[in-house]
Amino acid sequence: MKINCKLKIEKIVAKDGVRYCLKDPHLDAKNKCLVATDGHKLVKIPVEVHPDDTTGHVPLAAIQDARRMKLADAEILCNGNVTLQSPDGATAVSYERHDPDDWKFPDYDRVMPDTSQAPTMRIGLNARYLLELANALAVNGRGKEPIVVLDIYDALSAVRVRSLSDVKDPCAAEGVVMPVRCD
Repeated sequence: MKINCKLKIEKIVAKDGVRYCLKDPHLDAKNKCLVATDGHKLVKIPVEVHPDDTTGHVPLAAIQDARRMKLADAEILCNGNVTLQSPDGATAVSYERHDPDDWKFPDYDRVMPDTSQAPTMRIGLNARYLLELANALAVNGRGKEPIVVLDIYDALSAVRVRSLSDVKDPCAAEGVVMPVRCD
């Protein structure tokens, strides 16, 4: 498998010890993608698959080690065990791969939107601006993270952002973030 090391898939894997099968990304060799989820969010990243790669989990350490080696793209062989290739093609590091029967990864296709249907609306937002606005508005989230509600009127108008706890209060703090072109 070949993956861009700038992509930080580790931001999406489960951090708790309860869902051990979600601690590492999952290589879907048939669909040529690497998938990670923590049960609340999910990312699916296209990868180049080597003919010998097999479906199963990919130890997160392999991707992190590739980044530490300052590789732009990591060559990680995923058959039996997992092997991170060094830039000169020699084996750099091997990682143990768990038995796929022991690590049942969820059926991620069930939660992915049906791409055969057109979305009702597409809007682009600067993620950093949205996060900054969420942190400015939402002081009482569920747990530690702020939870905001987005009111989207159309693809060109400002998106209204309010704290979930303030949605019903017409005098509550609110903000807007402008959409960006995504065509």
